[in-house]
Amino acid sequence: MRAKKAADAMDAFAAGWARERGDLDFEYLATVGRILRISAHLRDSMDDWLAPFGLSWELFDLLASLRRDGGRHGLRPTDLYHVCMLSSGATTNRIDRAARLGLVERRPDRDDSRATRIALTRRGRRLVDRAMTEHANRAGGLVASLARADRRRLGTLLRDLLVTLEQADAAR
Repeated sequence: MRAKKAADAMDAFAAGWARERGDLDFEYLATVGRILRISAHLRDSMDDWLAPFGLSWELFDLLASLRRDGGRHGLRPTDLYHVCMLSSGATTNRIDRAARLGLVERRPDRDDSRATRIALTRRGRRLVDRAMTEHANRAGGLVASLARADRRRLGTLLRDLLVTLEQADAAR
């Protein structure tokens, strides 16, 4: 006989909504609800392990994006707000904060004299490299309870969902 799977908050929410609004289909809570709850747990965990570096998730995301895609020349602010999935104003606020901390600098764009690029300073690069090591170890540990085949399958399913959402956004 198979052991019964543990219930989570989404099971309780779906049961409550089914009881209160039996006319609606709440199957989406099994995926969308769980993705949202997992996201909240992940952000809290990430903020906890990034705090010793003086970083929040938001600032780390900016620095990591520059480290990954900016090279030595940096990225334009519009490129940053696309990769960080932020508004222009929120991106500017993060850039300003990182600049005040000495982690990034604004540089003239070599290809367009009207534009600016945001680049990591040496200090910013050292910090994000140390933080990325911790982040990769800790984030990997969060999914270690899943078998490798399950992690791959889940990754594939989430990619399919994300592609659908990104295509819908691009079509707007």
